[in-house]
Amino acid sequence: MTATATLASTANQDRSHAADIIRAAYRQVFGNRYLMELDVQPSIEALFINGDLTVQGLITALAQSDTYRRLFLEENGPYRFVELNFKHLMGRPPRDQAEISAHVRRLADEGFEAEIASYTYSDEYLNNFGIDTVPYARTATTVVGESTVAYQRTQALDPGFAGFDADRASVLQISLASRSNPTAVRARKIVGGGKRFSISWTSKVQMGTARRSAQRSVVSYASLSKTIQSIQAQGGRILTIANA
Repeated sequence: MTATATLASTANQDRSHAADIIRAAYRQVFGNRYLMELDVQPSIEALFINGDLTVQGLITALAQSDTYRRLFLEENGPYRFVELNFKHLMGRPPRDQAEISAHVRRLADEGFEAEIASYTYSDEYLNNFGIDTVPYARTATTVVGESTVAYQRTQALDPGFAGFDADRASVLQISLASRSNPTAVRARKIVGGGKRFSISWTSKVQMGTARRSAQRSVVSYASLSKTIQSIQAQGGRILTIANA
């Protein structure tokens, strides 16, 4: 479990502590990714060290940076991006399909920066981290108000202390849709089972008096991520994903 890092004094009065907070913020926000020199954000760091940004502001600015956009939005599908946003900014996995779908819609309708701000300026963020604490994996242990599934999904998302959050298919996508154990889902993927999934979605194309026409697609696991991306690229809205 990541140690809690809290700003104990004004940043520009304690440079060494500010540097510790910055390191912890980079590790949390970027999922322990190794960053090249061009990837770091010296202007954001300077604002924090000068006391112009709280820790909450630092986290928000790093997550709204071009580096974060490139590493986690441009290299992943929207479901994986939202999944990682919850991990990096809220310290927990998504609770259900509806929560993920709401953030995917916000990303499509309001844009990248609004999607990030919806986490870091939420009541849940402030209640758990305030303005001076770097987010951490709070569901790595039992948490009041969270289900035991949150712990299982946190473990499924965790690449280990020496690992990092690479671009890949959503870890929790099927688990959320089927409400199953992510460990069992991962096992099915490894053995190459013939699982099929039904995606209910609405098309952007108007048909008759209906603004959007209801659609249903049945796909294999191997095609699931690409099908979701294709639907969203067409302006479609995903309603549910379930076992076929």
